[in-house]
Amino acid sequence: MTKYLFKANDDVLSFCDCKDEPAMSTGQLDCPWCGCGWMIACSKCAKSYIFAEVRETDESLRDIGRRVLARQGYGDITDEELQEWCEHMEESLEDFDTGDVVVYLDGEYLRVDEKDVRFEGYYASHDLKELPHARALQNPAELKRILGDGEYWRQRALDQD
Repeated sequence: MTKYLFKANDDVLSFCDCKDEPAMSTGQLDCPWCGCGWMIACSKCAKSYIFAEVRETDESLRDIGRRVLARQGYGDITDEELQEWCEHMEESLEDFDTGDVVVYLDGEYLRVDEKDVRFEGYYASHDLKELPHARALQNPAELKRILGDGEYWRQRALDQD
């Protein structure tokens, strides 16, 4: 069995109507406030949602990787590139248990209930007592108010040399 991410629900914000489809892997543009820095995309329809669940699947990580990379626009990928993707995903998911609900933020998957989150992401440095995704469960507007605000990201931006 392979451990991987699947849409958990449609809570707070979801554009994806798919069921039981694997998520895309990490990746974002240089405008993370648009949603690419805090939403998870579906590997089938490429539409996004907020909450993913760690599940076990009979599909191999290599097969999921081929599908995800093709959906992300990569043409012919080498076995080495696919292996690198698999290793990255295994590392990204190693601290999660089956059933954990996770969110994406700036290159990192995090448990939705994680507290005192500090890390340097792809774009910015984050120091949060509680994830905006978790706050949005009580007040959905919080998510876009914080992570959908370009100023949040620009004020915390890493040197982009």
